[in-house]
Amino acid sequence: MAKSRHSSDPPSGFIPDRGPARYFHGRKKIRRDFKELLRYASQKTWGTTFLIQGAPGVGKTALLEEIASDALENQWDVVDINLDDLYNSFHMAQTIGESHVARKQTVTTVDAKLLSRDHIKEVAGDSSVTQVLQRMNPDLGVILILDEAQRIGAFSGTPNEIPVMGTLDTLHNGRLPHPVILLAAGLRTTLKAFGSLKISRFAEDCLVELGALNKASERAVIQDWLKKKGKAKGDPTAWIDAIVKETHGWPRHVQSYAKRAADHLEAGGGIMTTERLNASLEAGREGRKVYYKQRVGDFYGDEIQCLVNSILDNPSGPPTSRIEIISSLAEKYGDRSKAEKLVKDFIEAGILEKSGVGLAVPIPSMHTWLKEEYSRERHMNQNSGLERSYPNPPAFVVSGEKMA
Repeated sequence: MAKSRHSSDPPSGFIPDRGPARYFHGRKKIRRDFKELLRYASQKTWGTTFLIQGAPGVGKTALLEEIASDALENQWDVVDINLDDLYNSFHMAQTIGESHVARKQTVTTVDAKLLSRDHIKEVAGDSSVTQVLQRMNPDLGVILILDEAQRIGAFSGTPNEIPVMGTLDTLHNGRLPHPVILLAAGLRTTLKAFGSLKISRFAEDCLVELGALNKASERAVIQDWLKKKGKAKGDPTAWIDAIVKETHGWPRHVQSYAKRAADHLEAGGGIMTTERLNASLEAGREGRKVYYKQRVGDFYGDEIQCLVNSILDNPSGPPTSRIEIISSLAEKYGDRSKAEKLVKDFIEAGILEKSGVGLAVPIPSMHTWLKEEYSRERHMNQNSGLERSYPNPPAFVVSGEKMA
């Protein structure tokens, strides 16, 4: 596994929601495809956009870190950019300069010149962002990493739309004099956000719909936490079996549960007991609830309740159609435009995602939590006459990675 570009591990009690994974397994096909893209781009002096999208907690940022490490090992330069850089030439020049110092850890004469405010102004001048990228003239190919890329859609219909469209078009179609690849990651709405700026066609191997880890990768990550961090003594199979029943291959949950289990093992000298396993699972469940509450935090309770009511219980059938969900919400609020906006907001928040011909909650345990949480609220509110009866939610269709 390639070493992360970011060095320090989190404090023992802190479980980050995003960032590089301490133990990374899987996503082998995606990484192979990207390495093949690097080889092709190097030979052709070319570039394009490589887009990764998926629901919150599916491991997009961790995968970006692994791909970036792969790129560094293959002698490519790596620059983390933000939205401002795409339309502001001064910001882009400054970001490029700062990234050189961050990677090299020491400031050479050239770096010091590149970082000086006067030189950044000189590089940027009255130029466009595209011209700044053209003037980079790097010895190596360059990877520009843009995380949370779904926000790029905010430029659509604004005064910044035209310059950003020009920059994206130049990057996407490889029109720079040296190899530059835009590596972008965001929620399931990211492809649509790029489309709003006229970037809608991606090569087959350059568009990734990220789903759950396969079973082998999930178990490998958990084992690393238990054996390497927790110093488990003996065979951890029973613990791994218990944890995977809770995590469903969802990277955010895999890390959360496995780290809590490793902490309990570490505190107990690596001795695996039933009590420690149960305590780890309970702590993981509590952390999972907090995570799901954050996901629905921007919505009113009645909006979530109505969503739960609109999702049918059909364990062996397809996801619920978008039209059925919108119709149920429109019946509740008497406003179809509000219903359509709510569905869009549910998708952007990662509560729903496209699945087959319909929509589904992307994480099985979140599906269950929504049903249980809002069923309890239904019983609490029955006397107020505010609640309707709620059927069970539908089956989950979770996109996973293929074994590589």
